[in-house]
Amino acid sequence: MSCLKPNYIGIVGGILAFISLALPWWTLSMSTTGVPISVDVSVYLYQVTTAGLTVTMDVWYAWAALALAIIGGLLGIVGSVTALGRKLLIAGGVLALLSIIIFAAGLQNELSKIPVTGIGLFSSGSYSYMGVSLNYSTYLSFGFWLALVAAIIMFVASRKKPAPIVPTPPPPSVPT
Repeated sequence: MSCLKPNYIGIVGGILAFISLALPWWTLSMSTTGVPISVDVSVYLYQVTTAGLTVTMDVWYAWAALALAIIGGLLGIVGSVTALGRKLLIAGGVLALLSIIIFAAGLQNELSKIPVTGIGLFSSGSYSYMGVSLNYSTYLSFGFWLALVAAIIMFVASRKKPAPIVPTPPPPSVPT
């Protein structure tokens, strides 16, 4: 039975997939003109956060992306230390990639329901409401991009051939 050296590149990809879970995946920044008020709405895979506003969104896509990212990260790590490494790393990369695709498509679908036109994955503009002008900008945030990097790293790691651990020979015996 031969042991394999861990694929450190794949381990990094799996760890990055897990780190992406703790970061926001999309952000909406709003500010008013005249009165210095600003509010950020951040969408994480497990919650929508903001300061002082109630945000109601159907985040089914975030829960689906969360499950795929967790499984993808696990496959990336497990694939880096087992003999089935290549297949598991590819599967982990595919799931991490699917998580960002599902998140982006689901979020864009949810944003299309907002009565303010022009709000998307990447957008900026202004909106007047009851005499107050709101400036806004939206963008895919750190967690999203880190999950993409994790998928790419897992794909790169799947190309690396596993190196067997060669046992070191015992030192020569010294005659006494």
